[in-house]
Parts: sequence; structure tokens; C-alpha cells
Amino acid sequence: MLEEFRRDRAALGVYLASCLAAASDELRRVPVSVLQQRFTGWLPRPPRHSF
Repeated sequence: MLEEFRRDRAALGVYLASCLAAASDELRRVPVSVLQQRFTGWLPRPPRHSF
């Protein structure tokens, strides 16, 4: 997926977040934090800037 969305990582994040929302509705017994890690936790994050 990283390759498919290589030019638009924000779109990848939105897509995976929508999948997370659908899964959390269907998998009510799984803690949201676990689903969040599985769906979006592996996304590369840009370095944080301190201002």
C-alpha cells in the first residue's frame, strides 16, 4: 500500500482510518487501541518540528 499511495500519504491515512472505523464497528470486542495500531500504527510519520 505504501507503494500504491507513495505520492499521497495523507490519502493513505484517510483510507486506512475509514477501514479502522468500519472494523471497529464490526469487531466490537477488540479494543480500539489494538485496531488503531493494526490499521494505522505502521504508517511512517514525518519528523516532528519543535518551534
